[in-house]
Amino acid sequence: MYRKYLPRPVERGSSTVARKAPAAEHAPGARIVLLNWNIHKNNPTRRWQEDFAAILHRYRPDLIAFQEYQTHRRKSVLDHHPEYGYAFAPNMVWHERHFGLLNAARYPIDDVAFYLSEGVEPIIQTPKTVLETRYRMAEGTPLRLINVHMINFVRLRIFTAQLEQIASALAQDTAPVILTGDFNTWNTARLRRLERLTHHHGLQPVRFEQERHRKAPFPHPLDHIFYRQLHPLRSEVLTRITTSDHKPMVVTFRTDAGLDDGTKGSKPG
Repeated sequence: MYRKYLPRPVERGSSTVARKAPAAEHAPGARIVLLNWNIHKNNPTRRWQEDFAAILHRYRPDLIAFQEYQTHRRKSVLDHHPEYGYAFAPNMVWHERHFGLLNAARYPIDDVAFYLSEGVEPIIQTPKTVLETRYRMAEGTPLRLINVHMINFVRLRIFTAQLEQIASALAQDTAPVILTGDFNTWNTARLRRLERLTHHHGLQPVRFEQERHRKAPFPHPLDHIFYRQLHPLRSEVLTRITTSDHKPMVVTFRTDAGLDDGTKGSKPG
């Protein structure tokens, strides 16, 4: 009876809603700055856009991973920032708006893949998404960005099934990778499953001072950033940002190419 008032899931097997190349093509260099943020569908608002512009000005992220991003008539806020290319993968549609994951970068996309969870969340009956974009570093090494929004309000076995999709993606090769997003690890069982997955595939967590990215009232952080074959130099949670119920997370990584550029011996901030 109420189905017409709820968003509908995207059709399985559909392609990404939007994909755009950056205005200028650059390969990842010695340092890579990542912004991860569940933006709570607020990117059309003026206040959110002001916060985003301030983040861009201060941190100049090379990679951006958004969860709960929305497009209207297949247009994106990032269309106003031509220095970024992006891929957008939706999990649900409401009128002419699509909602899902967006990976943006100053680098051209080498390849893209995304996976809808087999399970769906109660009431709205929509799946969650995993979006992977691949880039090519200057020496030819691939760099993978895997953006995740984990399914919520379901049994642990359904959550685990989506983790298995991520495990299958990670098992494809041993290239440098950043695994990031909103993992909805609000209880210990979910968090332990995620930790086992990342440990098995050789990923390490980025540490944040005092876990300030924890979302009240949950006992564990929901948002995480993991990495492999990269070296975190600095990590920060932007606690003063209030235009989402999650806080932006910014991490600066050094690539192996940076070991010879004078950054050797740098420590995470």
